[in-house]
Amino acid sequence: MAPGPSLAPAPAPGPGGPHHHFNGMRQVKDFIQTLIQYGGYNEMADILVNLTSLATEMGRLVSEGYVLTVLAPNDEAMAKLTTDQLSEPGAPEQIIYYHIIPEYQTEESMYNTVRRFGKVSYDTLRLPHKVSAQEADGSVKFGHADGSAYLFDPDIYTDGRISVQGIDGVLFPPEEKTKEEKKTIKVATAKPRRAARKW
Repeated sequence: MAPGPSLAPAPAPGPGGPHHHFNGMRQVKDFIQTLIQYGGYNEMADILVNLTSLATEMGRLVSEGYVLTVLAPNDEAMAKLTTDQLSEPGAPEQIIYYHIIPEYQTEESMYNTVRRFGKVSYDTLRLPHKVSAQEADGSVKFGHADGSAYLFDPDIYTDGRISVQGIDGVLFPPEEKTKEEKKTIKVATAKPRRAARKW
């Protein structure tokens, strides 16, 4: 009787872990190129590449195995931003961080989620802020009241690691309610004194 085939142990993972499996920078360049070719998203591409270092940061995250969904405001929405909104130090980064969800979502998965659960909140890279989403008019609506945006151009780019969803507005986190300063009234208190006994 011949011996049966032996089972060899599985090979060990290669050195460096997931860093060599994904070329995050190439994927980020691909999605930015897709934004430009798709048309109507040049401002978003310009901010990612020329005004900030976000493209590099996103490439690093994807190379490390993270997945991202970018809610990309179209050029018409970006044109409505005022100079004041963009001139603060770090403002372009903060605006874009609020449009990046650290999970992979397609138009279908987002729509199914809001349809099933009503209103949902997604984490963003602008901690601790979340972006809310709900079903509206057969689409996904992000944000609150006047600062809302609809999913306008679905699945502009999807590769399993990065998903880009076109929206028709620029989102901002809800303004934190200013806490009224509590007025503290200091009341002078006197310690009770013991009366001295007279004998």
